[in-house]
Amino acid sequence: MRGTVDRMRNLKKVRESVLVAFVVLPGVGFSQPASRSGQELFTQYCAVCHGSTGEGASGPDLTNPLWQSSISDQELGNTVRNGIRGTAMPAFGARLQAAEVQPLIEHLRTLAKDALQPANDLRAPRIAVSPARLLGAEADPDNWLMYGRDYGNQRFSPLTAIRRENLSNLVPVWSFQTGVADGLEATPLYVDGVIFLSTSWNHVFAIDARTGAELWHYRRHLPAKLTYCCGPVNRGPAISGGTLYLATLDAHLVAMDARTGRVLWDTEIGRAENNLSATSPPLIVADKVVVGMAGGDYESRGFIDAYQAETGKRVWRFYTVEGQRGGATWLNGSYDPQLRLIYWGTGNPNPDYDGAARPGDNLYTDCVVALDETGKLRWHYQFTPHDVWDFDGVNEMVLVDLHIDSQIVKGLVHADRNGHFYALDRTNGKFLYAKPFVRVTWAKGFDNGRPIVDSLAIPTVQGVTVCPGAAGGKEWNAMSYSPVTRMVYLPAIENCAVFSNYGIEAQRLGLPPGPSGFNYLPGQAYGKMMALRVDTGEVAWQVKTRTPMGGGTLVTAGGVVFTGDPEGSFVAYGAGDGKRLWSYQTGSGIRGAPIAYRLDGKEYIAVASGMAGAVGGFTGAGAPWMRDYRSGDTLYVFSLLETGGAAFRQRYQAGW
Repeated sequence: MRGTVDRMRNLKKVRESVLVAFVVLPGVGFSQPASRSGQELFTQYCAVCHGSTGEGASGPDLTNPLWQSSISDQELGNTVRNGIRGTAMPAFGARLQAAEVQPLIEHLRTLAKDALQPANDLRAPRIAVSPARLLGAEADPDNWLMYGRDYGNQRFSPLTAIRRENLSNLVPVWSFQTGVADGLEATPLYVDGVIFLSTSWNHVFAIDARTGAELWHYRRHLPAKLTYCCGPVNRGPAISGGTLYLATLDAHLVAMDARTGRVLWDTEIGRAENNLSATSPPLIVADKVVVGMAGGDYESRGFIDAYQAETGKRVWRFYTVEGQRGGATWLNGSYDPQLRLIYWGTGNPNPDYDGAARPGDNLYTDCVVALDETGKLRWHYQFTPHDVWDFDGVNEMVLVDLHIDSQIVKGLVHADRNGHFYALDRTNGKFLYAKPFVRVTWAKGFDNGRPIVDSLAIPTVQGVTVCPGAAGGKEWNAMSYSPVTRMVYLPAIENCAVFSNYGIEAQRLGLPPGPSGFNYLPGQAYGKMMALRVDTGEVAWQVKTRTPMGGGTLVTAGGVVFTGDPEGSFVAYGAGDGKRLWSYQTGSGIRGAPIAYRLDGKEYIAVASGMAGAVGGFTGAGAPWMRDYRSGDTLYVFSLLETGGAAFRQRYQAGW
């Protein structure tokens, strides 16, 4: 009996201790301690949205020094307790003890200790690029609001202050070194006094356009395991509202505050383990961000995505291939607001050179696809059916109204890596013409818009010589169009190659393993800066260059074409006649494209210099002198020298 009484007394004590626990820790479960550290609280409540280190995920970046300095501890506490109405930020007041708010705030303050600190006390202005501004980008002479300046990707500036008559007065006014390795391929944006420049390894800089001073610097922390082709490059950001958008090497789409660089959201496009990456600018279409992916040189499936600009939620996806690999969409697209169609180029099928492994045309590889704003395919045209030369079809689509047979046709022109310059009706994809602009041996002509392939150009085990080589023709570097001259200005590559295929057929014959791919003919490469008449595709003029051309072009209403070459020269040509008018040695090869803008009534030209990417992909053995090229990472800005008199100009030109 006594033992039973003792057991009952012990049971009563257990009940009392449990009751005390509930009284002492109201609203907290058994597993929660009475007091938790700021790190524990952050991990439990914040990391799921803001990332484990606070650098942003579906929720904004909490490490950004500019944001951190703009908000007080009291404001942070109110946000934690009450949330932010109308956003995904919830109220934690009912889940946190009063004593836990301060440790959480203290932990939030520590998150910025490893972030990039401001280089000075300058602040970027408030920027707002409305949909109406983007729609009117073509008529805005002052700014450069998107990769190709306008939705038609024309890269034409209506500015006229810098012209062939005064190019001798064009001088550098400032330069900006990024300090990031592996060169530059980007076209910068210029918006309301600020230049936005992306670099290799997914850094982004906001730069004061008056002084060249850094306003903010974003650095993406990339995973150790990445799969990408042709260098860790990035070709530029996009902007809408007050938000800058960047596609990343680890296949994410990141939205950041254009004033501070603070990450607002971070959405996964794909996964590196699936051989996906992203290197080129998104395209803003109304309230959506449209983005392509890279990875076509590996076993991956291509697609084009659209995301809500405000939230990063995926709206639609268009797959470029069915039941096969390839079709990467690694450059950006164009958009016709009247037709409400998006035009995007697609890459090569996979495996690249073994056609026996993938019979048929391999749709929709090596195509331009026209999608409506819901992602539905409206039409397509295939530049290289059943591509076995890695020609891709991703080069930019330039939207131009063409004069064809005394009719005005809503056209699309495209200089393909396969060596042909194409014109299509952009309303329906109808083939208008195709003209070779470099030496072409893989095709013997066209039959109702379809190339007639020379069977002797199909890669074999022994190897066959084919022109052009895999890089083109023309690489991804952008051409430009002038409505004044009705010419397009494109950087060309003359570089034939020997293609070989050790695929299925070689295995059937029992041959030993060997390399599939291409090798350029030694020492025979060169480049051409070219002007083509847009209505016919005929060559208006061309200038031979020692090295295959690797930089994009800009044409202005001042009658000048600007471009850069792999040897570092930034060059101006006469738009009408191709006369070389001016040059400046930047110290490293140029792969990106220049821009023009006007600030405080003065015209400027900017270009990124820094050899980068798959240099051997377009030079290789054909241009062996490029093997030891100089790398670099500098943005140069030029304007007309305000001389103050002829004597000053003479002293300057004489080197003082």
